Amino acid sequence: MPTPRIFVSSTCYDLKYIRENLTYFVRTLGYEPVLSEEGAVFYDPALSVQDACLAEVSACQLFVLIIGGRYGAKFRDTDKSVTNAEYLEAVKAEIPIFALVERSVHEQYRLFLANRNNLDLDARKIAYPAVDSTHIFDFIESVQGQAVNNALVPFGDFEEMQDYLKGQWAAMLFRFLTTENEAKRVGTALAGLSGATQNIEFVTRQLLNAVGDPVAKAMVEFYDFILGFDVTRDLTAWNLRPSPKAIVQHDTLDSFCGNQIMAEDYDEEEGGERVLTHGGPPYRLGTARLEDNRRQYLHMRGELLKRLKDKHISPEQFLGQP
Repeated sequence: MPTPRIFVSSTCYDLKYIRENLTYFVRTLGYEPVLSEEGAVFYDPALSVQDACLAEVSACQLFVLIIGGRYGAKFRDTDKSVTNAEYLEAVKAEIPIFALVERSVHEQYRLFLANRNNLDLDARKIAYPAVDSTHIFDFIESVQGQAVNNALVPFGDFEEMQDYLKGQWAAMLFRFLTTENEAKRVGTALAGLSGATQNIEFVTRQLLNAVGDPVAKAMVEFYDFILGFDVTRDLTAWNLRPSPKAIVQHDTLDSFCGNQIMAEDYDEEEGGERVLTHGGPPYRLGTARLEDNRRQYLHMRGELLKRLKDKHISPEQFLGQP
């Protein structure tokens, strides 16, 4: 039975006992801890030790970051630590990250921030007993500066860390089960976001990983697909709200529009081919663009039907979803 692999990233020597306790805790949950000292990292002979650790990050499902008082070894010829590089790899791979920082380090980070803009002193030259480098403060700032997945929780001992991770992973399981239960309403929810492409792309990535229902997953994928076509944007401009289900139902663009779409030529000096967003039906479109949209629609619908077939989902199954 496959189990979640959890990559634990931190400096080793100063956090040795934390890492040992965390390894035991993860195993008691039935998960697989991945730590460099535990032999869980595949050290590809063709890679350096540092690169091998980075390559292992993307093969894990969760990432635990622990920031302590030691900055650690530098990654290659950069100012970033190995731990920092592993964290950035997890961000790149869009793995859920659970970041913690020793409370004493976090308190001195706040002191650093309070004095950073003080013109009477250099905040980087102040002695901070809990850290060996102010680069640690830059690392903390970069974690909290992420647009998403940027929580950073202080801890005083392992028990606090354990309680936090237990709560977070329980909440993640609850969200997954809730999402599974709500899967049949995914398509409707996404339809309301048709004008916000970036939001849809983000939601699509999250739901494709979380939703188990194959038809709901197909619906999410198909929304992402149809948003790349001009015909979809034109239909949206007419407030017709195109959806994969409606496209599969209607074999032509004209049928989709209730056979109330018409070609209308425009003077090039007045802007050439364009969509009339006011009024309709009838829905008016320049002749050349209308023909192009008809071709796009047929291609789009054909691709949706092909993808359904590849997923072993019949059109009837797909259309049967609310």
